[in-house]
Amino acid sequence: MTHRIEMHAGARPVAESRVGLLVLLLAVITLARLLALRFSVTDLQVDEAQYWDWSQHLAFGYFSKPPLIGWTIAAANMVCGTGVACVRAPSPLFYFGTSLLIYATAVRLYDRRIAFWASLGFAFAPGVAFSSAIMSTDVLLLFFWALSLYAFVRLRAGGGYRWSLLLGFALGCGLLAKYAMAYFVGCALIAAVLDPQSRAVIRSGRFWLAVAIGLLLLSPNIGWNLNNHLVTLRHTNENISGDGLKISLGNAIGFLAAQFGIIGPFLMGGAFAAAIAAWRKGVPDEDRMLLAFALPVILVVTIASVLTVTNANWAASGLVASALVGTAFLIRADRFSLVRAGLVIGIVAQVVLIAGNTIADKVKLPLLKHGDIYKQVLGWSRLGDAVRAEAKASGATMVVTLSRADAAALVYYLRNDPVAVTVWPDDPGPDNQFELTRSIVDHAPTGPALLVAGCAEAARLGPFFGSVEDKGRLTIPSGPGSSRQYQLFRLDQPIAPLRTVPLCVHDAD
Repeated sequence: MTHRIEMHAGARPVAESRVGLLVLLLAVITLARLLALRFSVTDLQVDEAQYWDWSQHLAFGYFSKPPLIGWTIAAANMVCGTGVACVRAPSPLFYFGTSLLIYATAVRLYDRRIAFWASLGFAFAPGVAFSSAIMSTDVLLLFFWALSLYAFVRLRAGGGYRWSLLLGFALGCGLLAKYAMAYFVGCALIAAVLDPQSRAVIRSGRFWLAVAIGLLLLSPNIGWNLNNHLVTLRHTNENISGDGLKISLGNAIGFLAAQFGIIGPFLMGGAFAAAIAAWRKGVPDEDRMLLAFALPVILVVTIASVLTVTNANWAASGLVASALVGTAFLIRADRFSLVRAGLVIGIVAQVVLIAGNTIADKVKLPLLKHGDIYKQVLGWSRLGDAVRAEAKASGATMVVTLSRADAAALVYYLRNDPVAVTVWPDDPGPDNQFELTRSIVDHAPTGPALLVAGCAEAARLGPFFGSVEDKGRLTIPSGPGSSRQYQLFRLDQPIAPLRTVPLCVHDAD
């Protein structure tokens, strides 16, 4: 089957099979994305600012994630500094690599024509266009998932132990990026049921050697968790369990719809069409293998979304194989117009997102309930400027916050100031990395401190400080029609040991 496809593809225009043209196109979009970061007016969102803080304190683990994202940002900072664009710069570069790996994998499984369009389809997928403008763990996960899939395909074709070493390296790095990389092993086992060549890989020692190497690379993070009361695993479990059992078919429908939006309606539609055809025994073994690395992840999270609240990116690891098998199925079915249409949608999405990020502080969609769609990435630098000025006027050497969001923003936007940023926890157990490493209980102020809180009551501060001065309200715009409200207090003359206590029952993270 693969050979007949290759011969048919040979009659296509030469430009469609040239890897040089693909590299040029991917390089152009990567450069455009890097330049767009330079002209974006958005601030680091909460998670990004938190990851930057991790990059300043390198470790084998952190409260909510494995360490690779912190290490990656640290490497980027060594090259281009600590500005917002530099923190986000690895994202377009990793997507460049992921797109090339998709091409390499598709060439091995299908032909150059399918590989060319699968690679471009992924590179311009709406979700990738959006994700390339932020720095997240999914960026790293997708790269190492694509690298693992390529190594697995080489093993499937009879490759030797060097591909086991590559697979093990990719699995280990993927696990250090995000624990969702563990899905890969389960998907490989499912592939062994559906595809004879994959079954041979699983039965061989080459695959299990790779798994052992991956676990070996993860072992420092496992050790860090053991030494820190398994905080990352507990946090991951809390994320999965969410607010408890809440059965809702609407959540599942919304999650599935989001998958079509992330990778594009036509590529995801092609992947599902391939699954239906596979059920009727009408697709090549290559399709079956890729479906095993795509749909089980989506299915698992879809079922979970019936029972609890899930995020659209929880099935991100299934998108690489979805793009591959979706493209292959549509081209073989003479539905190339759909591949082209999907690419057009992605290009339009990319242009809109780049333009929107340059005028984010002016964008408001009045038809939506929350029209300030950029609210999560605006206002944080202004908060830093306002707190800097007030801390200087108050003579404060420490800034105290109550939430992870405010702590992350102030740690980043006060990074060049001689003022410490701490968090006042409201319960004994740490709820985030800042409460683990920057708790005011463990770092009590030795001089005046400035409390920056969404709300706080002076009466709750009185037992701890002899001087509690209300510095008034602070309003920080987070878009044309929204803002964040803060209450400021100057704290001095400590009179009792600080302890975890809710300063305001209404304050939220």
